[in-house]
Amino acid sequence: MKLSQIAPLAIIALAAASVSAQVPTTRTSDTSTVTVRSSQSAPVNYGPAPPFQQLDTNHDGRISREEANAYIPLFNDFDYLAHGAGSISHKQFDNWNATQNRQ
Repeated sequence: MKLSQIAPLAIIALAAASVSAQVPTTRTSDTSTVTVRSSQSAPVNYGPAPPFQQLDTNHDGRISREEANAYIPLFNDFDYLAHGAGSISHKQFDNWNATQNRQ
């Protein structure tokens, strides 16, 4: 077989393996039954974002990467929000906060 024929088969096999890893599986031996369940753990609930003024500790009107580190969900999205600028504005923060689904 050519490499161009093998590659799609390998991708399908990997996809099938990842799907089957998430489905409950029962394995039986001569003496016992074992049930294996695999899934993602529940996400951590960080609660609502603090106010912009609380995160902007140096009061320059922008949140830097270091300041964003005080609220992990914001820090995780920081590079996307900052677009390489090194900080995010009050408007960017408000827009981001409005799209988050936290209680």
